[in-house]
Amino acid sequence: MKLAIFDIDGTLTNTNDVDNECFVKSLAEANAITEIDTDWAAYPHTTDSGITLHIFQEKFGRNPEETELSKFKCCFIDMLNEQYQSNSLSFAEIAGASIALNRVKRESDWAVAIATGCWRESALLKLRAAKIDIDGIPAAYAEDGLSREEILQAAVSQSLEQYQLGSFRKIVSIGDGLWDVRTARRLNFTFLGVGCGESAAMLHQAGARHVIENFADYDQLVRFLNEAEVPTQECSKDFK
Repeated sequence: MKLAIFDIDGTLTNTNDVDNECFVKSLAEANAITEIDTDWAAYPHTTDSGITLHIFQEKFGRNPEETELSKFKCCFIDMLNEQYQSNSLSFAEIAGASIALNRVKRESDWAVAIATGCWRESALLKLRAAKIDIDGIPAAYAEDGLSREEILQAAVSQSLEQYQLGSFRKIVSIGDGLWDVRTARRLNFTFLGVGCGESAAMLHQAGARHVIENFADYDQLVRFLNEAEVPTQECSKDFK
């Protein structure tokens, strides 16, 4: 059996913008933290847990206290809920994502999992808002590790346990970020990118061999999953 691991923001849901906006505003409102670097790819770990830890260490020279982290998370979820109530379109699925996820899940030789750098509660909120059902699908979140590598490995471990397997013949990580490509390369996982225009070009430049714009063409998705390769070494040209 083969395993397809799906990211959420920018991959299954078109929520990168609203997530970034609410994350930054919540740090300001809950923890009085402003003027942060929003180039998430530049952080040691591009996950909610890793970014939050790095910001606190940079601003205060220490890790966040549990009360500070809890206050931030609650504020973040409240802001996401408010944004959904005022503009549900900002939580749309990537075209065809819900149907494709469930169709891959039903394929006899494929298993599916979720691995996201988001906090669990925010991830589930965005999936519900986009009407994407992951009931019964193994999932790993920012609570499962600081690094993308730890989170993907947690998703694989959960999947092996759920499907009662010792290993998968192939593992495909599906994501939209440069960090997703780099993580797949480090783990020696094959990779399928999701993006269009400049985003797709950046993924290719980072080493992704296959990139799809969305999930509307299911036959193309399955073909690319089967053809997916471990990302090649990143080219030197820097896309902005």
